[in-house]
Order: sequence, then structure tokens, then C-alpha cells
Amino acid sequence: MAKVLAISSHVVRGHVGLDATVPALQWLGHEVWALPTVIVASRPGLGRMARHELSASELAGMLAALEADGCWASLDAVMTGYFVAADAVVAAAEAVRRIKAANPRIRVLVDPVLGDAGRLYVLPETAEAVRRELIPQAAIVTPNLFELQWLAGIAASGIDATVQAARRLGPATVVVTSAAEKGATVTTLLVTRSERIEREASRRAGIPNGAGDLFAGLLLGHLLSGRADLAALDASLADLDRVLAASAGRDVLQLSALSSAQP
Repeated sequence: MAKVLAISSHVVRGHVGLDATVPALQWLGHEVWALPTVIVASRPGLGRMARHELSASELAGMLAALEADGCWASLDAVMTGYFVAADAVVAAAEAVRRIKAANPRIRVLVDPVLGDAGRLYVLPETAEAVRRELIPQAAIVTPNLFELQWLAGIAASGIDATVQAARRLGPATVVVTSAAEKGATVTTLLVTRSERIEREASRRAGIPNGAGDLFAGLLLGHLLSGRADLAALDASLADLDRVLAASAGRDVLQLSALSSAQP
């Protein structure tokens, strides 16, 4: 069992952000310390967006309390996701730097939840802070194609250009979701400095939000369970597809589908 500090959004209704990544990691047997950057009543498109944002000082205070308790040395991984404000990104990134100083073996996964379909859905200064403060500290990054293009500053077109953009980004492992769509399939691309792995899966219609968050949690969980990159990718995609098949046409991801197979 690994211990993971996960920093992202918490949604009361609808499995996105922490509410997708935490169940995935727990299903794989890991302990998760979940720290929300914002608390929202319902995910976008599902209901009223009543929300409470943790300020950068509140987020930093929570992280400082954990540090004062001597927790950093026991962590195995840090995972970051959605941030509202740039100063909150800076606060989280400073904590990650201190965690890495206290624990050099820590694994850092950054899921840059910035936008999709050709547009940012966070403020540009927030996206820039993720690129400047968090991406350089990550061992693994899990952008969708638009997020990769924005972070790398390249309008990648085609798999070869996407591979180049992923390597330009910097981290040792970049996994690009929705890297290409062809007919009824969608491609996930894993890129390291020496290899590229493409996996095609059926493209499913009517899927609720949260698939990217779920995938990032599954990928990190399988890696922390000792699987190599390729095996972790294949296991994560199989788990994700099982959930997506059960979720088509539903309001929220059906995470109970995970329990239909052994981790």
C-alpha cells in the first residue's frame, strides 16, 4: 500500500476531481490524503454550481500543518489536478518542492486540468502557473491533447507531432489522453524519452465528466502497485473502459463497475 497526497477539486455530486481519483486509488489498495482546492455542490452541467474556494493561504496552511506533523517522509506520491487560482498553484508547488526535498523517492503526477475542445476553462494565469510551477516537478503528466498543445506551445497535428510536443514538455513520462480520434476509436499515447506506445480503445458516446480524472488516478495507482509503464497503461485503460461502458448515458460515472474485477 502506498500513501498519496492528492490535491484537486472536491465535488459533492458527480465523480470528477478527487471524487474520481480517490476511489480509483483506494480500490487499488492505496491510502489517499485528499486536499480540495475548491468544494463544489455539483459538477459542471449537472446542477447548481454553489462553491467554496480554498484561498492560497488556506491551502498553504493545510499543507504546512501536514508538514509540521512530520508527514512528508511517509508519502509515496503526490498528485495534483484542478486549481482555480494561480496563487493556489504556487502554494501547492512550494509544498511539492519541500516534499521532494524531504523525500527524494517521491513520485509526482501532475494532471493539468486546464481545458479541452480548443479552449481553456481555467484562467490563463492559472494555466501558466501550472506550466511554470508544477510541470517541471512532475515525473508523470497526463494531459489531454489540447492541454498538451497549450503547455508545450505547439499546435501538434498527428501522432508524430504529438510525440514531439510531449517530449518537449519535459517530464520523463507523458500520457496523452484523446491523442487522436479515428472512426470509432480514440488513442491514448504514452511517451518517454526513448519510446512511444499507442493504445486504441472504443470511443463511447454519452459519457459523463470525470473520465480524465479517473484515468489519472488509475494510472498512478497501478504504477504504485509496482506495474511497469506499459502494464500500468494497459490495466488503467481496461479499468477505465469498464467504467465508461457502464456509464454511457448516465448522469455520473458508475465507479461501482470497478468492483466487477480484481485490481
